[in-house]
Amino acid sequence: MCANTIKDHVRRWTEWMERHPWTTRTALGLAAVSLALTALSPWYQIYVRDDESLPQYSFFILHKGALPERGDYVAFEMAQEYADRVQPSGFQRPYARVGKLWLKEAYGLAGDTVRVQGRIIFVNEQPVASVIHKDIFKQPIEPAQFVSPIPEGQYYLGLPHPRSFDSRVIGYVSAKDVRGVVWPVF
Repeated sequence: MCANTIKDHVRRWTEWMERHPWTTRTALGLAAVSLALTALSPWYQIYVRDDESLPQYSFFILHKGALPERGDYVAFEMAQEYADRVQPSGFQRPYARVGKLWLKEAYGLAGDTVRVQGRIIFVNEQPVASVIHKDIFKQPIEPAQFVSPIPEGQYYLGLPHPRSFDSRVIGYVSAKDVRGVVWPVF
């Protein structure tokens, strides 16, 4: 009796699968993607981000350990040290999200010149950012202070959004905090 019940269940399941082939294909596709992601996880990771400073992309592939070249998107971990550099000091900066991965573009590499003129920041004499007068909480904010040229193992990271919390206010980002190069997917 038990063997007949099992055979009956298997037969009904097989018939259902034949009537719904998309289910089999979907299950096999998800299994293949899952195995591929597991196999690649030491080197790559999917990075999901929803942020107004880079609204055209939400999904990225992070190439772990890769060091950026100019123009590459970079993932780095926001360290307390960077949040503490924001001037004037003494204000709460809850948007800093210390310990989280941040995504910015590599505007400046070691050896590049950086200068501040008023509230405009130049990398290799090209304007890359302007610093707003007040943050989203109406607190004053000032441009970071820079040593020029950019020291070895440091990066000037930024985005074009006017309120981007990036090197314009946190200063250079150290290579030790860079997690890798990021490629936008969509």
